[in-house]
Amino acid sequence: MRTIRKQLLGLTTAALAVGTLAVAGGPAQAVGGVDGGNISNFGDVPTSVDVAAFGSGDAIAAWTKPVVGGTKVYAAVATNGVWSAPKQVTAAPVTEAHDVHAVANGNGDLAVVWNQTTGGEQKVRGARYLGNGDWDGSTLLSPAVDIETVESIDAGIDAAGRVHVAYQSEDGGVTNVRATAWAKGAAPVLDDFGAHKYAPSLDVNPAGQVLMSYFASANGGDVMVTRRTASAGWLGPQPLVWNGAVSQDSVAELADDGRGAVVFGGVQNDGPRAVVARVDALGAVGNTELVSPFGAGTIHRDLSVSPNGTMQVTWAAFENDTTYVIRGAVAKPGQGFGATMLIDPGTVTNQMHRSLVSDGADQVVVHNDADQLTLRHHTNPVLPWSQYVAGATNGAFAADMDRDGNAVAVGIQENGFSSYVEADFLDIAGPAATVTGPGAQVGSPAFPVSWSVTDSLSGVKSVDVMVRSAAWNAGFGPQQVIANNVTTSAQPFAGTFGSTHCFQAQGADKANNLGLRSAERCTTVPLDDTSLAGKKWKRIAKVGAFNSTATVTKQKGRKLVLPGVQARHLDLIVGKAKLGGKVKVYWNGKVVRTISLKGKGSQVTVPVADFGGVQTGTLKIKVTSKDGRKVTIDGVVAAK
Repeated sequence: MRTIRKQLLGLTTAALAVGTLAVAGGPAQAVGGVDGGNISNFGDVPTSVDVAAFGSGDAIAAWTKPVVGGTKVYAAVATNGVWSAPKQVTAAPVTEAHDVHAVANGNGDLAVVWNQTTGGEQKVRGARYLGNGDWDGSTLLSPAVDIETVESIDAGIDAAGRVHVAYQSEDGGVTNVRATAWAKGAAPVLDDFGAHKYAPSLDVNPAGQVLMSYFASANGGDVMVTRRTASAGWLGPQPLVWNGAVSQDSVAELADDGRGAVVFGGVQNDGPRAVVARVDALGAVGNTELVSPFGAGTIHRDLSVSPNGTMQVTWAAFENDTTYVIRGAVAKPGQGFGATMLIDPGTVTNQMHRSLVSDGADQVVVHNDADQLTLRHHTNPVLPWSQYVAGATNGAFAADMDRDGNAVAVGIQENGFSSYVEADFLDIAGPAATVTGPGAQVGSPAFPVSWSVTDSLSGVKSVDVMVRSAAWNAGFGPQQVIANNVTTSAQPFAGTFGSTHCFQAQGADKANNLGLRSAERCTTVPLDDTSLAGKKWKRIAKVGAFNSTATVTKQKGRKLVLPGVQARHLDLIVGKAKLGGKVKVYWNGKVVRTISLKGKGSQVTVPVADFGGVQTGTLKIKVTSKDGRKVTIDGVVAAK
């Protein structure tokens, strides 16, 4: 998934004088907005803005703003949806800072990259966040000389904290695409992709792989794609195949496993189509795919790729010479694109927008229709798209999605010296749930079950807890709810001897988002020794033994048998003694473990066998020690 969303220039109210108003969707889906409001304080009109998500409900926003003596770069950090006060990234005013980009990774490494004029020439500079509102200053990320102007900055960061930047530079009328890799504690490494190159787009995954696309004007013009790995550097650029002219703009996106894609405009008679080329983890480029339909040119295109490789392509179009719309299509990992969807049925004009998609195909498209920061969202395949209007935004905006699927958007409201940056989260992901207890084995049929459910944005509303159970000699029955819409974190549970019980928890948040079910946590209640059949053993009551009973003998050759066991894993609970004996444990007639009972402990669990999957068989325990040696059998654990 992209760790950085490029900022988009807003359209003023005057530019939106014609068209139809957007149609707001109804509140049919469980999605909630979290209004962050003005995060920048009032002041002069910010010249650029960006945002990057790095945890569930966590994000960094950055912007540039004119101040007395020049411009400054600012940033604010959100934790669980709550924004900090804005902090200065550049302590002193600088000259014409703009085109800011925020980057962040899941380890909490944050950085900001921007365009700044020095000595009459534009340079790319960056700063890293030190924590507690402090930044490390400013590092030059482009050549110190021989660059007059910089445009089209894009940036990302990998899990090691290495910042990757791509940009278009111009000197003496010659335009190049350049890239920089800036590792923590190291000097930036600069690369140049040659002259007559334009409009780079770059994405980075946690492993440090980078996918970049750009336009090369030679031979009539091609969209080129290349990739970089931390060990091998940049591979040779390859052209994307298209029989005809292509637009200069493209978007490159990358999944966690290294697979990626590029969307670009392939020109036909009706105008540019939305065309996608997939790139595999080794850099091989696949065939181009026409995603937008024939007969309607696309005006603006975007691409989002989630961590698992789910893709969403979106485009704006002017249809039937009457209506501006946004449409899109989704492709699950390894699959083709599905049917075209109508995302926004009527926007004021051609909408620049940001496309976002999660691993679960939760979809968000962000634009600033009618001077409002607007988040169209779709989280249920049987329901229509809906809409959250975040706040006033008539300038540039940006958006990102965290790995849980929550969206964050920021936008500039231009209003003279009362201008500001608006920020909002869209709570799409439900709570994260974990069953925390009991352990793999309990000492009594009655035991507590505990769970933990957290939600970073709206907060937890309620929790359901489910269980499925299996007796020692049977399979699992249907799952049952044992806690329904509770607000507690534990409750008692009544199991049965010899049974395995597997628990799951699932939470709902206060926006009514239902979270994913937790992983199952299974526990087994031991089967008491009294369930094993055998002749000439003594059944005794014993303090400290499981269920306060034990089966004992001092005679060689004695046997205990339990037929019809269904288990994946077997343990034997025994009592040990100074003059303890020895037993062999058989499974379907085959010895699987020999156990010595010498030692200390009135209730000792000894692993017997792990089958890898559930098997059915007969368990037999045979005393092999000589007469007079004490053998105490206390129970059997037959875990599924």
